[in-house]
Amino acid sequence: MIPTIPREDLPAISAAQMQKIIMQATGKYGLDGRLLIEHVGRNLVDLVTKFAPEGPILVVAGRGNNGSGGLAAARLLAAHNRQLWVVPTHEAENYSGTPREQLEHLKHFRNVRIRTSLPKLKFACVLDAAIGTNLDGPPRGRTLDMIRVINNLQGCCVISLDAPTGIDVDDGSIPGSSVKATMTLSVALPKRGINPGGRVGRLFVGDIGIPPVIYADLGLGSVHLPSFLVEIT
Repeated sequence: MIPTIPREDLPAISAAQMQKIIMQATGKYGLDGRLLIEHVGRNLVDLVTKFAPEGPILVVAGRGNNGSGGLAAARLLAAHNRQLWVVPTHEAENYSGTPREQLEHLKHFRNVRIRTSLPKLKFACVLDAAIGTNLDGPPRGRTLDMIRVINNLQGCCVISLDAPTGIDVDDGSIPGSSVKATMTLSVALPKRGINPGGRVGRLFVGDIGIPPVIYADLGLGSVHLPSFLVEIT
Protein backbone atom coordinates (compact mmCIF):
# COMPACT_ATOMS: atom_id res chain seq x y z
CA MET A 1 0.00 0.00 0.00
CA ILE A 2 1.18 3.51 -0.84
CA PRO A 3 0.46 5.88 2.07
CA THR A 4 -1.61 9.02 1.45
CA ILE A 5 -1.05 12.61 2.58
CA PRO A 6 -3.48 15.55 2.34
CA ARG A 7 -2.21 18.21 -0.07
CA GLU A 8 -2.15 20.86 2.67
CA ASP A 9 0.31 18.78 4.75
CA LEU A 10 3.16 19.32 2.26
CA PRO A 11 4.53 22.57 0.86
CA ALA A 12 3.99 23.07 -2.87
CA ILE A 13 6.96 24.56 -4.71
CA SER A 14 7.64 26.42 -7.94
CA ALA A 15 9.93 25.36 -10.77
CA ALA A 16 12.50 27.90 -9.56
CA GLN A 17 12.41 26.50 -6.03
CA MET A 18 12.88 22.97 -7.37
CA GLN A 19 15.95 24.18 -9.25
CA LYS A 20 17.32 25.74 -6.05
CA ILE A 21 16.73 22.51 -4.13
CA ILE A 22 18.76 20.52 -6.67
CA MET A 23 21.49 23.16 -6.80
CA GLN A 24 21.77 23.17 -3.00
CA ALA A 25 21.77 19.39 -2.84
CA THR A 26 24.48 18.91 -5.47
CA GLY A 27 26.47 22.04 -4.62
CA LYS A 28 26.48 23.03 -0.96
CA TYR A 29 25.70 19.54 0.35
CA GLY A 30 27.68 17.54 -2.21
CA LEU A 31 25.08 14.99 -3.29
CA ASP A 32 25.78 13.27 -6.59
CA GLY A 33 23.25 14.39 -9.19
CA ARG A 34 23.36 10.92 -10.75
CA LEU A 35 22.23 9.44 -7.43
CA LEU A 36 19.24 11.78 -7.33
CA ILE A 37 18.32 10.68 -10.85
CA GLU A 38 18.53 7.04 -9.74
CA HIS A 39 16.04 7.77 -6.97
CA VAL A 40 13.66 9.31 -9.53
CA GLY A 41 14.05 6.27 -11.76
CA ARG A 42 13.42 3.88 -8.88
CA ASN A 43 10.25 5.72 -7.87
CA LEU A 44 8.96 5.52 -11.43
CA VAL A 45 9.74 1.81 -11.53
CA ASP A 46 7.79 1.29 -8.30
CA LEU A 47 4.72 2.91 -9.89
CA VAL A 48 5.08 0.90 -13.09
CA THR A 49 5.46 -2.33 -11.14
CA LYS A 50 2.33 -1.59 -9.11
CA PHE A 51 0.03 -0.30 -11.85
CA ALA A 52 1.38 -1.96 -15.02
CA PRO A 53 3.21 -5.12 -13.88
CA GLU A 54 3.18 -6.77 -17.31
CA GLY A 55 3.40 -5.76 -20.94
CA PRO A 56 5.55 -3.46 -23.09
CA ILE A 57 6.47 0.05 -21.99
CA LEU A 58 6.97 3.24 -23.98
CA VAL A 59 9.33 5.88 -22.57
CA VAL A 60 9.38 9.38 -24.06
CA ALA A 61 12.39 11.27 -22.74
CA GLY A 62 13.57 14.85 -23.09
CA ARG A 63 17.16 16.04 -22.83
CA GLY A 64 16.99 17.52 -19.30
CA ASN A 65 16.75 16.12 -15.79
CA ASN A 66 13.18 15.00 -16.47
CA GLY A 67 14.37 12.89 -19.39
CA SER A 68 17.21 11.52 -17.28
CA GLY A 69 14.72 10.20 -14.73
CA GLY A 70 12.65 8.52 -17.43
CA LEU A 71 15.74 6.97 -19.02
CA ALA A 72 17.00 5.72 -15.66
CA ALA A 73 13.63 4.06 -15.10
CA ALA A 74 13.88 2.50 -18.57
CA ARG A 75 17.26 1.01 -17.70
CA LEU A 76 16.04 -0.40 -14.39
CA LEU A 77 12.95 -1.88 -16.03
CA ALA A 78 15.04 -3.35 -18.84
CA ALA A 79 17.22 -5.08 -16.25
CA HIS A 80 14.03 -6.84 -15.10
CA ASN A 81 13.31 -8.06 -18.62
CA ARG A 82 10.53 -5.62 -19.50
CA GLN A 83 10.20 -4.84 -23.19
CA LEU A 84 10.80 -1.15 -23.80
CA TRP A 85 10.55 1.32 -26.65
CA VAL A 86 12.39 4.58 -25.95
CA VAL A 87 11.72 7.72 -28.00
CA PRO A 88 13.95 10.77 -27.36
CA THR A 89 12.23 14.10 -28.05
CA HIS A 90 15.38 15.36 -29.84
CA GLU A 91 18.10 13.84 -31.96
CA ALA A 92 20.54 11.79 -29.88
CA GLU A 93 23.49 14.05 -30.73
CA ASN A 94 21.68 16.93 -28.99
CA TYR A 95 21.76 15.10 -25.64
CA SER A 96 24.62 15.74 -23.24
CA GLY A 97 25.62 15.04 -19.65
CA THR A 98 23.51 12.60 -17.66
CA PRO A 99 20.71 12.24 -20.27
CA ARG A 100 23.27 11.23 -22.89
CA GLU A 101 24.91 8.77 -20.46
CA GLN A 102 21.53 7.20 -19.73
CA LEU A 103 20.79 6.82 -23.45
CA GLU A 104 24.16 5.14 -23.96
CA HIS A 105 23.50 2.70 -21.10
CA LEU A 106 20.29 1.55 -22.77
CA LYS A 107 22.20 0.31 -25.81
CA HIS A 108 23.46 -2.62 -23.73
CA PHE A 109 19.97 -4.13 -23.42
CA ARG A 110 18.54 -6.28 -26.19
CA ASN A 111 15.01 -5.73 -24.92
CA VAL A 112 15.24 -1.94 -25.45
CA ARG A 113 14.51 -0.36 -28.81
CA ILE A 114 15.43 3.30 -29.31
CA ARG A 115 13.34 4.98 -32.01
CA THR A 116 12.95 8.47 -33.48
CA SER A 117 9.17 8.15 -33.80
CA LEU A 118 6.43 6.59 -31.72
CA PRO A 119 5.69 3.00 -32.76
CA LYS A 120 2.12 1.93 -33.48
CA LEU A 121 1.88 -0.75 -30.80
CA LYS A 122 -0.28 -1.51 -27.80
CA PHE A 123 1.54 -0.54 -24.61
CA ALA A 124 0.77 -1.45 -21.01
CA CYS A 125 2.38 1.77 -19.80
CA VAL A 126 3.78 5.07 -21.07
CA LEU A 127 6.37 7.06 -19.14
CA ASP A 128 6.06 10.72 -20.07
CA ALA A 129 9.43 12.29 -19.19
CA ALA A 130 9.62 14.90 -21.92
CA ILE A 131 9.63 18.32 -20.24
CA GLY A 132 8.61 18.35 -16.57
CA THR A 133 9.25 21.71 -14.87
CA ASN A 134 11.01 23.29 -17.88
CA LEU A 135 8.03 24.09 -20.09
CA ASP A 136 8.76 27.11 -22.30
CA GLY A 137 5.69 27.88 -24.36
CA PRO A 138 3.52 25.42 -26.29
CA PRO A 139 5.15 22.04 -27.07
CA ARG A 140 6.48 21.80 -30.62
CA GLY A 141 7.98 19.34 -33.07
CA ARG A 142 8.49 15.76 -31.94
CA THR A 143 7.18 16.59 -28.45
CA LEU A 144 3.87 17.79 -29.87
CA ASP A 145 3.63 14.67 -32.05
CA MET A 146 4.28 12.57 -28.95
CA ILE A 147 1.46 14.26 -27.03
CA ARG A 148 -1.04 13.57 -29.80
CA VAL A 149 -0.07 9.91 -30.10
CA ILE A 150 -0.09 9.26 -26.33
CA ASN A 151 -3.52 10.85 -25.93
CA ASN A 152 -4.88 8.52 -28.61
CA LEU A 153 -3.54 5.34 -27.02
CA GLN A 154 -6.19 3.08 -25.58
CA GLY A 155 -6.07 0.98 -22.43
CA CYS A 156 -2.62 1.95 -21.15
CA CYS A 157 -1.40 3.58 -17.96
CA VAL A 158 0.24 6.98 -18.62
CA ILE A 159 2.66 8.12 -15.91
CA SER A 160 3.98 11.68 -16.23
CA LEU A 161 7.07 12.87 -14.37
CA ASP A 162 6.58 16.10 -12.39
CA ALA A 163 3.85 17.29 -14.79
CA PRO A 164 2.01 15.97 -17.81
CA THR A 165 3.99 17.39 -20.73
CA GLY A 166 2.45 20.69 -21.77
CA ILE A 167 1.23 21.82 -18.33
CA ASP A 168 3.02 24.68 -16.53
CA VAL A 169 3.97 23.48 -13.04
CA ASP A 170 3.77 26.97 -11.51
CA ASP A 171 0.17 27.83 -12.34
CA GLY A 172 -1.33 24.77 -14.04
CA SER A 173 -1.86 26.63 -17.33
CA ILE A 174 -1.78 24.81 -20.67
CA PRO A 175 -0.38 27.08 -23.40
CA GLY A 176 -0.89 24.48 -26.14
CA SER A 177 -1.49 20.72 -26.11
CA SER A 178 -0.78 18.52 -23.10
CA VAL A 179 -0.59 14.87 -22.15
CA LYS A 180 -3.59 13.45 -20.33
CA ALA A 181 -1.98 11.36 -17.60
CA THR A 182 -3.37 8.49 -15.56
CA MET A 183 -1.05 9.57 -12.77
CA THR A 184 1.74 12.06 -12.16
CA LEU A 185 4.86 11.60 -10.04
CA SER A 186 6.15 14.82 -8.45
CA VAL A 187 9.86 14.82 -7.70
CA ALA A 188 10.72 15.64 -4.06
CA LEU A 189 7.65 17.84 -3.41
CA PRO A 190 4.37 18.72 -5.13
CA LYS A 191 4.47 21.59 -7.62
CA ARG A 192 2.17 24.58 -7.19
CA GLY A 193 0.12 24.19 -10.34
CA ILE A 194 -0.15 20.40 -10.34
CA ASN A 195 -3.18 19.08 -8.47
CA PRO A 196 -4.87 15.65 -8.45
CA GLY A 197 -7.56 15.08 -11.05
CA GLY A 198 -8.12 16.24 -14.60
CA ARG A 199 -5.15 15.85 -16.92
CA VAL A 200 -2.84 15.20 -13.93
CA GLY A 201 -4.71 12.08 -12.78
CA ARG A 202 -3.67 10.62 -9.45
CA LEU A 203 -0.80 12.59 -7.89
CA PHE A 204 2.15 10.94 -6.17
CA VAL A 205 5.32 12.36 -4.62
CA GLY A 206 8.63 10.52 -4.77
CA ASP A 207 11.33 11.08 -2.16
CA ILE A 208 14.80 11.49 -3.72
CA GLY A 209 16.85 11.80 -0.54
CA ILE A 210 17.00 15.59 -0.17
CA PRO A 211 18.43 16.54 3.26
CA PRO A 212 15.67 18.20 5.34
CA VAL A 213 17.98 21.13 6.11
CA ILE A 214 17.67 22.23 2.46
CA TYR A 215 13.91 22.58 2.78
CA ALA A 216 14.41 24.54 6.00
CA ASP A 217 16.98 26.81 4.31
CA LEU A 218 14.39 27.70 1.66
CA GLY A 219 11.74 28.50 4.25
CA LEU A 220 9.64 25.42 3.46
CA GLY A 221 9.48 24.23 7.04
CA SER A 222 9.72 20.62 8.16
CA VAL A 223 9.14 18.07 5.39
CA HIS A 224 8.59 14.42 6.23
CA LEU A 225 7.45 11.68 3.87
CA PRO A 226 6.52 8.37 5.51
CA SER A 227 7.63 6.41 2.46
CA PHE A 228 9.63 6.79 -0.74
CA LEU A 229 6.25 7.08 -2.49
CA VAL A 230 3.17 8.84 -1.16
CA GLU A 231 -0.13 9.74 -2.80
CA ILE A 232 -1.49 13.28 -2.48
CA THR A 233 -5.21 13.50 -1.72
